[in-house]
Amino acid sequence: MKNFNGNFFGDFSGRVGNVVVYNWRGFKCIRSMPAQYNDARTPQQMEQRALFKFAVGFAAKACQVLRIGLHVASLNARMTEYNYFMRINKKCWSLDDADGQPTVHIDYENLVLADGPVAPVAFGVPQMLDEVTMSVDFEKNPLRRTAKSEDLVYLVAYCPELGYFELSSPTFRRRDKVIMSFNDYWIGREVQLWGFVVDSAGRASTSQYIGTVEIAYPRFQPQQTINEGVTLDSASMSYDNPDCPQTEALESSSEGRSPVPASLSVSAGSPPLP
Repeated sequence: MKNFNGNFFGDFSGRVGNVVVYNWRGFKCIRSMPAQYNDARTPQQMEQRALFKFAVGFAAKACQVLRIGLHVASLNARMTEYNYFMRINKKCWSLDDADGQPTVHIDYENLVLADGPVAPVAFGVPQMLDEVTMSVDFEKNPLRRTAKSEDLVYLVAYCPELGYFELSSPTFRRRDKVIMSFNDYWIGREVQLWGFVVDSAGRASTSQYIGTVEIAYPRFQPQQTINEGVTLDSASMSYDNPDCPQTEALESSSEGRSPVPASLSVSAGSPPLP
């Protein structure tokens, strides 16, 4: 493809011999028609085609992310976001056939989803607030570069099992955390997580790989300590539980006293019953 500023073709777009003239993003471009070639279909050719096909499909899934993270960078390079993504990430794909079946391996740590000159933030460790909500703290300007508090901070998640990308709602740089919510069908699945910043002109920072995160909220069995060295869960603390070793003692000690309300719970450090 070749760009030119002359008015030789005017408003014409189309084919002239083996040359194609067309407009792209306001630029007049020309390219030659595809040349004839002999398809040898060697193993190396087939491997490269498989990798290219996978990378194109991967980029198509990330279209919403690329339009935000690579828009200005691709304009400056005079190519589409997809082509720019393929060019800067061509070393992140590899074919592994150790098990006899070819499998594409992705280098998530070095994969770039956003690129540009904007000052980055430093992302911390992700924390799950509940089963579908994630929070990530960040340092606003760790490199002490020129930055604006109105810059927008994004999170990007990719689930290899589902093959889906998810983009968070943006938050301002002046805040210290970004929140991301997921659909219910993401629960229990591992995701790859990145983050980047976009300024008011649409320029981005280079995306940062945060790591692998499981979309799940940790559940803890509630436990209460009665005596030192004796730990019982809340189910065994019921007065109606005949297997509770404290039931008989509590019942005998409560003779002649006011009845214990059903809503009253016993825990370590509680004052004695009246």
